[in-house]
Amino acid sequence: MADTAAVPTYVVERRDVLAPEHLEELYALYEAAFGGLRTRAAAKHVLSREEFDEEMSDPRIDKYVAVAEDGQILGLSTFTGDLAAVPWISPEYYAHHYPEHTARRAVYYLGLTMVRPQWQRGGVFEEMVATIVRRLRAESAVCAWDMCRFNVEVTGLNDAIAGMLNASGGADISTIDTQTYVAALF
Repeated sequence: MADTAAVPTYVVERRDVLAPEHLEELYALYEAAFGGLRTRAAAKHVLSREEFDEEMSDPRIDKYVAVAEDGQILGLSTFTGDLAAVPWISPEYYAHHYPEHTARRAVYYLGLTMVRPQWQRGGVFEEMVATIVRRLRAESAVCAWDMCRFNVEVTGLNDAIAGMLNASGGADISTIDTQTYVAALF
């Protein structure tokens, strides 16, 4: 468990692209945070290095970064209002179910949020989420994200996020779809 006193002073900034010099270190953090999902989730939940680099250089996807005074990135969230930038979701689904929000360009997708392990208990994750939530509230927006069963049932991450949203003033949270993977052994 991290010592919260050790968390350096930081700010959360919104960037459209991340500098190439940060990508190797961030991909290592990404791999440490999400690599285990390769064998825990039936759907692909882990980007290759090339896909990660593409996403980090795609200006359609906002990168919310917690940046320490010395320039070190403590955490990263990806977030977009251009649903076509997320190849595994259906922009048409959201347009159909949230037409008024779509007309106002107020439908967003939260891709990932990760924090360096030594600062995971220091409020960095919560502050990055809070920064995004302030934007969502200001726009009366819809925000969607996906989670595999492992993160819902085993880690309790979805419940933790719901708790953060409720503590920040609440949000109407519901499961909008479920994908079931089936196997037949012969």
